[in-house]
Amino acid sequence: MRGALLVLLLLATVLAQVAIAPFFPLAGAVAELPVVVLLLLAIFAGPGAVMVGLPLLVLFLGFSTNVEFEWLVLAYLPLLPCAAWIQGQRVIPQTPYALVLGMAVAAAVWTRLVFTTVAITSGASPDVGGIVTGILLPGAAFDAALLSVGYFLCRQVRLPTHSLDLEEARFQR
Repeated sequence: MRGALLVLLLLATVLAQVAIAPFFPLAGAVAELPVVVLLLLAIFAGPGAVMVGLPLLVLFLGFSTNVEFEWLVLAYLPLLPCAAWIQGQRVIPQTPYALVLGMAVAAAVWTRLVFTTVAITSGASPDVGGIVTGILLPGAAFDAALLSVGYFLCRQVRLPTHSLDLEEARFQR
């Protein structure tokens, strides 16, 4: 049952990313819904759900967009290790919400850098100032806001949070 719900959630995420998100840009940046959903899965369902869901998400997105599979893997694969690393650092205050914001900003910047690289290799103009002010900053703010709303809603229904550390999440070596 949980597997079917995960597949439906990922399919709905891809459909929303392709069909709905482009109509609601913030300062020119479109929300990266797969990043938001993967981070929420990591926080509330644990790293196992992300490990199962990531290949499905990449498969669904690869068939739904014009972005090739290898770029999608490069964009989304580092999210879980990066989130676990951010959780283990003492630089960010260890409140769950501060960790969520740190994860959202890091993930938003990384995925947008990868997709900007795809656009530049496809012939787009490499305007660094425009990339930073038109894509990275508004995109990171938009994703952080969406992740904050999702985090708030999940906490309101009292979903327990999970550690992103694999040993704490009961993964054996």
